[in-house]
Amino acid sequence: MISIWLCPDYNNELYLQNVINSLSGIHNSPRFSPHCTLVGGIKSNKHELENIIDNSIDNIGPIIVKSKRISYTNILWKTVFIELVVNKDLKSLQNSIYTELKSNIDYKFDPHISLIYKLMPNNIKKEIINSLHLKNSFKMDKIVAVKTGQNILDWKIIVEREFYA
Repeated sequence: MISIWLCPDYNNELYLQNVINSLSGIHNSPRFSPHCTLVGGIKSNKHELENIIDNSIDNIGPIIVKSKRISYTNILWKTVFIELVVNKDLKSLQNSIYTELKSNIDYKFDPHISLIYKLMPNNIKKEIINSLHLKNSFKMDKIVAVKTGQNILDWKIIVEREFYA
């Protein structure tokens, strides 16, 4: 399967990657690139993905996403995460990509940036949240299509585009 991610600019990527790597080291969990999934479960080829992304980001500049809160679930892909405010720009971009896909993917957009992927007790997740003091907004300036799956080590970037507007 393929997912389309909204990714942070260089400085915010370094900032978030440091948090992810730190948590990974402490809790023996996999490292991954910081991102906000816009759509998942896609079955398209590279050429189709390039067209979908290029059409969707035409005349779009960087997007500032704001943190609503840090939260956790019992879902591996949302172990501990930054819940994002759904602003006009974020929703518009997601809707544009979803529309460009022209498929029957049933994807519920729930914007967040995961910080750790590991099944663990809720009390540990609460300790992680209490130990974090993160900034409240992040500049996102890149769209990436990634071949994903259960094994994070096998994830592979297929298409990457920066915003130029």
